[in-house]
Amino acid sequence: MGKKPLTIKKILLTQPNYAWFSKRTWQSPPYTLCLLKAVLKGPFDVCIFDPNFKNLSEEVVRKFLTEYKPDIVGITSVSTEYLNVTSYFTAIVRSQLPDAAIIMGGVVPTVLIEESMKDPNVDYCMMGESEESFPVLVQELGKENPNLNIVSGLAYWQDGRAVINETKFIEELDKVPFPDYSSIRDGVSDGTISILDYGNTRFKYAPYLLARKYPFAVTITSRGCPYRCIFCAAKTVSGEKVRYRSAENVLAEIDYLYKSGIREILFQDDHFLANRERVIKIIKGLLKRKYNLRWKCGNVTAWLLDKEILELMHKSGCDFIVFSIESGSQRVLKDIIKKPIRLEAIPPILKLAKSIGFDITVNFVVGFPGETWEEIRETFAFAEKLDVDIINFHIATPLPKTELMDICLRDKLLPGDYLTNFASYSGYGKGLITTKEFTPFELEVLRSFEWDRINFSTLERKKKIARMNGISLEELEDWRMNTRRNLGVNSMVKNILTQSPLLREDARV
Repeated sequence: MGKKPLTIKKILLTQPNYAWFSKRTWQSPPYTLCLLKAVLKGPFDVCIFDPNFKNLSEEVVRKFLTEYKPDIVGITSVSTEYLNVTSYFTAIVRSQLPDAAIIMGGVVPTVLIEESMKDPNVDYCMMGESEESFPVLVQELGKENPNLNIVSGLAYWQDGRAVINETKFIEELDKVPFPDYSSIRDGVSDGTISILDYGNTRFKYAPYLLARKYPFAVTITSRGCPYRCIFCAAKTVSGEKVRYRSAENVLAEIDYLYKSGIREILFQDDHFLANRERVIKIIKGLLKRKYNLRWKCGNVTAWLLDKEILELMHKSGCDFIVFSIESGSQRVLKDIIKKPIRLEAIPPILKLAKSIGFDITVNFVVGFPGETWEEIRETFAFAEKLDVDIINFHIATPLPKTELMDICLRDKLLPGDYLTNFASYSGYGKGLITTKEFTPFELEVLRSFEWDRINFSTLERKKKIARMNGISLEELEDWRMNTRRNLGVNSMVKNILTQSPLLREDARV
């Protein structure tokens, strides 16, 4: 970009407060930022600043930036849902730190690099995994003649020309150090946030994030997914090849977390069960340690489970499983979604898991191009017969770098301003796709009312679902009402329809 070499004394790693634009604030540990802090070594101070945890105001954020005065600001973006607030945040950073190098990484530049490079406040974008590439970029920015071509996944402007380097995935994950959770600044005076502060957060309406034992922590033990579901961008974000941390490496991190006070682990792998031998080693290592930890994984591949692995999982502290079945139509699974599930094999697996003692959530997605109205109804009928605790229904959402997006753009199935106004259309309860079989409104109505009918048929089910979501029965009834009246969009925000107990046209958000 023709800038003089940076004198790097301070590096700030941060993210927006996602609640600024009426979204939920996520109080999960900033896992990826802590990984970056762990790999940055040099004669400079590295600080993590998380405006989310205490829902900081713009004024407080501006004050912190001005007082800390970093030379480099690394901003992560966790989802395309937060495209607008991320752009707003980069503008704030630039206004307070006009001379700093601003680098944006995470999901947004990885799947929307062209859009990300339009942000005038960002100097560099980083696609993909940055634990190896970010330290190289920092090193080069301090040189008189930086060689930015060697930085994997880097995108920037040079003499009015866009330069986008090839993205390479990290092969040897054991070489990546454990996250550094020390001294995460909260923006209030000299206050800091510890891993135990994050770990004692009580989430609501998110069974996977709701711990059974506190404090909890998150980790990722493998990266990548070999499956080609048309709605998923995992192959772009983390690759089609599954790469593993060794069981020994994973257990060493668990030892470290346990000694830090952690009592539950949330594994956030795309495909945790991809290597059965490795998973069994991890589980047996937990049993041998007798830590009495709880653990769970949000992405369990149903067809890789059997009695042996389920019993080991339960014995080692896992009593909650999320299955993503996606459809109750075998044709839709095979020919449209392209997920290798045999539907007849699913009920016996769920029955077995239930008999062992697992709480079970199942996910379905409806509204794909080529799916008929009757096949959508098949999904609800199939779901209703399952002996599980919570059934979630999502509406197919075209995300960047997915086959679903390509199909929808090719066949003109989306609103005309979808690409130019992408952030306003995000969310998995909102219908977007129109075909000859269904409209977005029909999908929203069907999804919200079938979700209500199937999940809350008895008082016992209501109590179980309330417990799994960390809410009271009163909160559950409010949730149901807002979901029905608002057709599932932003339904977790209490009293959305504040002007009238009746649904009005201008009440939908």
